[in-house]
Amino acid sequence: MSYSDSLGNAISPYTLGISPAVSFSAKSATGPGTALDGLAVRSAAVLVVTTSAGVSAGSVQLQGSLDNVNWYSLGSAVTTSAASTTTQVVVASAYSRFVRANVATAITGGTVAASVGLSG
Repeated sequence: MSYSDSLGNAISPYTLGISPAVSFSAKSATGPGTALDGLAVRSAAVLVVTTSAGVSAGSVQLQGSLDNVNWYSLGSAVTTSAASTTTQVVVASAYSRFVRANVATAITGGTVAASVGLSG
């Protein structure tokens, strides 16, 4: 995306990141959440998982994609074995345009929320 100045010159904004997004807010079943489009290939990704009261088991995996069709795992899955916790996973050298959270193992005893972000 570019913008035009008062003389009609195209100006492309330079940014190292894009605002993070909530991939899902209260999920317990396996499956992916909503993807964040980084608008270009980004070099680092982050996943933040928050568990609700009662959670005792399950896992959430950060996934990346270049085309929003074919997905691959980034970093280690977050094991959700404790209630009311927040865990962050940062992956350098992620090289993805899209990222999303995916409940890889069903959440037992409650739900999880997950947000994703991209930078670089």
